[in-house]
Amino acid sequence: MKKVWKNKKEKGEMGIGTLIIFIAMIIVAAVAATVLIQTAYQLQQQAEETGNIAIQDVATGFKIIHVGGQVDLNANPPKLTTIEIKVGLLAGSPAIDMKNVLIELTDGTKDVTLNYTAVDIISNGTTWGATTFTAQILRDMPPQNWQSEKVVTQGDIVKILINATAVGLNLTPQSQVTLQIIPKHGVPTYAQFMVPATLTTKYVDLY
Repeated sequence: MKKVWKNKKEKGEMGIGTLIIFIAMIIVAAVAATVLIQTAYQLQQQAEETGNIAIQDVATGFKIIHVGGQVDLNANPPKLTTIEIKVGLLAGSPAIDMKNVLIELTDGTKDVTLNYTAVDIISNGTTWGATTFTAQILRDMPPQNWQSEKVVTQGDIVKILINATAVGLNLTPQSQVTLQIIPKHGVPTYAQFMVPATLTTKYVDLY
């Protein structure tokens, strides 16, 4: 009988030890699971943020509707004095703040980078137009926030004005011009055009 009770007592002690180890394992597993869940959540948030930024970078941008220019017929030879670029947003593009847009231009001899200004660079001449471009709203779709915020939204059409004389571009006949419109986020809009071989009118189509 003693041997039986002794064995039962030893079995009881072994059961308590096993239970303690089991509970400890559960606690460790719970802590590990919590850490894994938190890590997975952080990775999910980071992946979503990265995906949103990637989508924004791919979708955001302008489309060029038309490029034209004003001509000084009194110059010898005649040359472009003003470049006018009509733009809208790409399909699916979020709104773009024009104040964060850069424009790069080159005529093969000089390369310029321009920032936005609300000043009339055509009337104010070289002082304001040497390093800047301006823009006029042609169609402002709801929400109509161009006047207050200078933001382009879907459906808007904006005319960008560049004082070619002020920035130092010598756009005589057959000059080749490379243009890039670069938003803060998104895809730069690229265009290349050539000044016509003869300039006989005050306005010419370029692109």
